[in-house]
Amino acid sequence: MNEAFLHYVWQYQLFDKEELCTTAGEPLQILNPGRLNRDAGPDFKGAVVRIGDITWAGEVEIHIRSSDWYKHQHQTDEKYKMVTLHVVYEHDMEVARMPGEYFPTLELSDRIREEMYGRYLQLLGTLEDLSCHPFLGEISPVVVRGQMDTMLMERFLRKQLAVRETVRQCRGDWQEALYRHLAIGFGMKTNADAFELLAKSLPYKIVSRHAASALQVQSLIFGQAGMLEVEQGDDYYRQLKSEYDYLRYKYQLTPIRVHHWNLLRLRPQNFPCIRLSQLAELLHENPDLWQTLTSRNDMSYWWRHFAVSADPYWENHYHFNKVTSRHGVAIGEMAVSLLFINTIVPVLFAYHHFQGEEAALETTLDMLDGIPFENNRVTRRFHDVPFPRENAADSQALIELYTCYCQPGRCLECAMGDHIVKSSIIT
Repeated sequence: MNEAFLHYVWQYQLFDKEELCTTAGEPLQILNPGRLNRDAGPDFKGAVVRIGDITWAGEVEIHIRSSDWYKHQHQTDEKYKMVTLHVVYEHDMEVARMPGEYFPTLELSDRIREEMYGRYLQLLGTLEDLSCHPFLGEISPVVVRGQMDTMLMERFLRKQLAVRETVRQCRGDWQEALYRHLAIGFGMKTNADAFELLAKSLPYKIVSRHAASALQVQSLIFGQAGMLEVEQGDDYYRQLKSEYDYLRYKYQLTPIRVHHWNLLRLRPQNFPCIRLSQLAELLHENPDLWQTLTSRNDMSYWWRHFAVSADPYWENHYHFNKVTSRHGVAIGEMAVSLLFINTIVPVLFAYHHFQGEEAALETTLDMLDGIPFENNRVTRRFHDVPFPRENAADSQALIELYTCYCQPGRCLECAMGDHIVKSSIIT
């Protein structure tokens, strides 16, 4: 027996409630089991129970054994003084509220069906990467679709918290926050931190003042990236450095250190210089990022604005002053898709959530329907199981499901795991 299962049983009242009474023999009626508390303190808050002739409102603490109260040192914690009912699997001792007064206790060992706990152990004990894999044939597609929709909403509600924190750091400036998150998006995973440092060191208001000049925007981006510190170079390099030296002095800028950039294990199209030039071109072509983002709810419109190319210099360079064979420098379809998934949709979702525009939240998530399903190490785990795999909304839902529910073993909090366990008590 484990406490996670007991929490589940109590939350959904999945035990025999006939002639319910406390271990002291007092009649017990559960009027409201309360709500699960994920913070410090008793396991359930807001519970209402009737013990004998008295109705109590308070909190419920759950343990495998009564003695766990002392094992967990609850007797020294003021947060547990308001517990009205102690729910245990096995009652092995009385727990004192104060000398001569004991917490009312409900013992569940004879009230939980063995089949249900056995199904739970079977679910957790499977050797499959996805614990529910052997049972998915029992689950209605409606249940699966419902869980996927829940996961998608949970994922973006969680992501919007990071966006809101950036907005707070930017003193309420959504345009500056968008700029920072776009920079992180251009860095992908390998150079996301370096791009973020760059954006923090170079405020968007400075970039926007020079957006009309592609050369000046490029010089600001590369200069702040710490890549224009060497004195000598080819013509393009010298032009950028000349512009940057002036702008650096004008705005008293301090570039980040070049060692922040990771060049290892990268595909050529993800080399920092190409991504930096693409970002600079996006900022040059869209002098008002926020207006571009919020003026039209049209995916094709946004796609045209974000599908940019690096400066032609990079068609035969991966680094300054080192000529290579020719290669493409346009941002790829997959990279644009990831920018939408990881930057544009989360920022728009956060903005509409902040504004209280509930209908716009669904509309924003609907953008993901037009983006291809992601192929990555997480989504490949679902390749042979009956989950929807039609678009980015599905892949984002599966990523959230796996990382936040499957990996941590939160099967009982998932609609599918819940269905599997409860199916054992359906007559």
